[in-house]
Amino acid sequence: MNDDELAAKLRAVPVPTRSEEYWENFPLVVRSQLRRAPVEAASQPTLLSRMAWAGGLAYASLMFALLAGPVHTVLKTEKTVRHELAQLPCHLRIFMADEHGLHYLVTEKE
Repeated sequence: MNDDELAAKLRAVPVPTRSEEYWENFPLVVRSQLRRAPVEAASQPTLLSRMAWAGGLAYASLMFALLAGPVHTVLKTEKTVRHELAQLPCHLRIFMADEHGLHYLVTEKE
């Protein structure tokens, strides 16, 4: 069926006749039916959506902990190095770091 055939069939259907009283009462009928329509309450979050949010929050927390941990360690190490350098006299600027921590190499710079 193409558009022309559909239009011809629609034109062939007789228009229903309505009384004047029907058209006067029509707005009241529509309003009363609208008032009776149930209002849908806000949907409660489902278990699946709660689990998705909790999982996302846990993942974000884990990523923050994994990424912020090394930064904190690097900053702490840098602070320790700067503190140790500040305590050395100007001509002693050599120290070493091994598996036991930072140690002075007590040799004077020439």
